[in-house]
Amino acid sequence: MPEATATQAWTCARCEMTASWMPGVERPERPANWAEEDGLLYCLSCRRELAGDAGVAHMDDDASLEERRKLRHAARVEFEITRDPTRPDNRIAKACGTSTPAVRKARQRLGVPPAAQFELN
Repeated sequence: MPEATATQAWTCARCEMTASWMPGVERPERPANWAEEDGLLYCLSCRRELAGDAGVAHMDDDASLEERRKLRHAARVEFEITRDPTRPDNRIAKACGTSTPAVRKARQRLGVPPAAQFELN
């Protein structure tokens, strides 16, 4: 891994949060759980929100706020399941501010088995 300069930092393109490491610490290519999309870096929190935005992007303009809220919420849960299907349902639920049964239903919709069925190494 190439050594970065002491001033290297990463900034989320959406929320502008910055992550950096102290001098002398080996730096990763980018912070854990951050992703690059279309040449821009996004933190995990913003990635969840972008997934929610994508989930409602196709909705009609006359859709109710409640319909939008439900679909945005479901899209964030599905993002988390897809991001790490081995993660326990209760941890996904906590990260998304929802219930464990809601995560289980999303797993069924996606055809992803429960986290307990993944072999842990």
